[in-house]
Amino acid sequence: MLARIFRFSFALLLLAALASCSIFQGRPITRPLVYYVREVTVMADAGVPLGVIRGVDRRVSAAIAATRPPAGAQRVAILVRIEEVGTGFGARRGIPNARFTATAVSLETGEPVAEGTFNVNGSTDAPGMAEESLAEEISARVRFAFSLVNPSLRKLVRPPRTMMTRLVSDPPEAVVPAMPEPPAAPPTATPGKSYPEDGASGTVTLGKGSARP
Repeated sequence: MLARIFRFSFALLLLAALASCSIFQGRPITRPLVYYVREVTVMADAGVPLGVIRGVDRRVSAAIAATRPPAGAQRVAILVRIEEVGTGFGARRGIPNARFTATAVSLETGEPVAEGTFNVNGSTDAPGMAEESLAEEISARVRFAFSLVNPSLRKLVRPPRTMMTRLVSDPPEAVVPAMPEPPAAPPTATPGKSYPEDGASGTVTLGKGSARP
């Protein structure tokens, strides 16, 4: 009995300490804040789908890498704690929703400087897309709270430019087949002339005497 009372008292003291840190050291996030965000850590219990955790970490990390550090801003790290994931009711039955807390922790002192709790709803319940849509909603709220840019996760590869000005809607040009050249005519012999290649003509007498053409 005494041990149970001691554990209960210790839990109350721990909750009071966390509440005091949140009230006196960290301001609530009611508008976009500007920090030099260096990294993000996403935490959740076993009931949160792994796809949601990885999706939030990937998107927020890409936003941090794409954001230009503001001059003179305080260096912080963001801790995202996904506390609960469920589904909606009524018209939003089956649509995933989540409640999470985003905390900015100073890298110099290790103390929280800003904290906010948010509730978000996914945009679809389609199989294979529900977790990604919920991760995008959580990441979008974190980006807005800490003034992070929205990077493009897909690199667009453009085709090489050409000098053609023909419109895409124009019909394709007709291909005219090349006409074969006519065969060359054989050379015509001129009358009254003899050519060696045409053969030789003459008379040969056998017997006495000599042959005369």
